[in-house]
Amino acid sequence: MNVLLCSSFLHPRGGDTTCVFAMWRGLEARGHTVVPFAMRHPNNQPSPWEVRFPPQLDVWGVRGVERLAAVAASVHSFAAARALAALLADHRPDVAHLHHVHRHLTPSILGPLRRAGVPVVWTVHDYELICANGQLYTEGAPCTRCKGHAYQNAVRHRCKRDDLAQSVAVAIEKWFHARTGLWDKVDRFLCPSRFLADQLVAFGVPAHRVTHLPNPVEPAPEGGPIGDHWVYAGRLSPEKGVDDLIAAARLLPGRPLHVYGDGPERARLERNAPAHVRFFGNVPPARVAASLRGAGVVAVPSRWPENFPYAVLEGQMAARAVVATAVGGIPEQIEDGVDGVLLPPGDPARLARAVDALLVDRERAAKLGHRGRERVLRDRALAPFLQRLDAIYQQITSSPTRS
Repeated sequence: MNVLLCSSFLHPRGGDTTCVFAMWRGLEARGHTVVPFAMRHPNNQPSPWEVRFPPQLDVWGVRGVERLAAVAASVHSFAAARALAALLADHRPDVAHLHHVHRHLTPSILGPLRRAGVPVVWTVHDYELICANGQLYTEGAPCTRCKGHAYQNAVRHRCKRDDLAQSVAVAIEKWFHARTGLWDKVDRFLCPSRFLADQLVAFGVPAHRVTHLPNPVEPAPEGGPIGDHWVYAGRLSPEKGVDDLIAAARLLPGRPLHVYGDGPERARLERNAPAHVRFFGNVPPARVAASLRGAGVVAVPSRWPENFPYAVLEGQMAARAVVATAVGGIPEQIEDGVDGVLLPPGDPARLARAVDALLVDRERAAKLGHRGRERVLRDRALAPFLQRLDAIYQQITSSPTRS
């Protein structure tokens, strides 16, 4: 089968691209032909199809009239639609598989796919389809105010980075997509967590277009002896609970914390963090994996309703005990006390106690870590994921009632 793999980014940047590259490798190993479509970017993986990619779009890196044009393009990119139409003239895929396309490629690419009669599958990595800031979280709390396309709430609450201009832009984006029937242009939305699938349906996405399909994780070596430090790997932004992370670290002066990742909160966190917290920034995935294997505990202290974070999967694959908050889809990844530890969000003291207890009781930490690894090897392996994906492809390409 010829698969068109559409993702705004063709370089490692987070869980969405981790899934993209795992899927790409797996599909090709099963004999499928994969053609990528992304925006141009200096960090992209090389591809002979890059000549068909649209230019890089940086919405907030420009000012004045250029910013207005960039905001308009982030809602509906005529450049991306034209580029994809040109690619489709050269290559006719059997199915298009979308990942993260909002505000870069944009859903404008659904137009040429629809006109060409190409069925569309979309793996949903966050809440961008239904929520103006993509998080179902604003003003420090879970939020579903925009249910029913009430996107004026995004402006009222400045839910995009507490910035009025950005909040207006994403409200217009969501209103435009609702008015142009975005949800009806996709044959199947794939949701890694049941929580996300339920949210899409609750917001009005037709249930028959929504399928629960957890993201896979590729096999990797497990860690050795339980280490002395604990690790956080992820974006440094408020919804990720990074303030709780640093507050917990202050309560554990003898427990080094290694922080991997970048984001808007990094400078402030580095200023306020105690000396035993080390910030490494964005580093290659292999280096993060090596740190996980040498750690004692992996922390995922999110406050927002995470979908199905790879931070949990990768910690489990390394056979490390994962201490995470019971939000969103995370309870679907961890059974508390069996293969990890679940905590309520926003409680640094409890996070500190859980981490310290595992670093003291290394036998228990090792047991939880090994059970977590067994879980992902059993339930999140790439091969059964690809078998289910193949079945979905076959179903939508052969369905006489496909939209």
